Amino acid sequence: MAGNRCGTPLRLLPWTTPAGGACYLSTDDSESLLSLIADEAEEELLRAAEEVVTADAGPRELRRALRDVLRIAVSRGARLVQAEAQPCEHGTTERCGGKTYCCGCRRQIYL
Repeated sequence: MAGNRCGTPLRLLPWTTPAGGACYLSTDDSESLLSLIADEAEEELLRAAEEVVTADAGPRELRRALRDVLRIAVSRGARLVQAEAQPCEHGTTERCGGKTYCCGCRRQIYL
């Protein structure tokens, strides 16, 4: 599943499909069971990456740790942008197709 459904940004999950593709979660509830599992998986991956960096790890382990940390950073960064989006003077905003729109006048808002 890729892209956004209107109103709810997709969350990039910290794991991939068996073929190596990105996995996304579509939910309005950051406390849903799958959201909480993803949060725990992120924390485990960050702990593991810290251990790899402090240990005498080889290039393969370092690349894997960097890939995991980068995926988590992208996911968290996207969620921060959405949380910080300010509504225009007409009211609330909505995300659709990667763009932010005013729910009142339906004009695109450039943040």
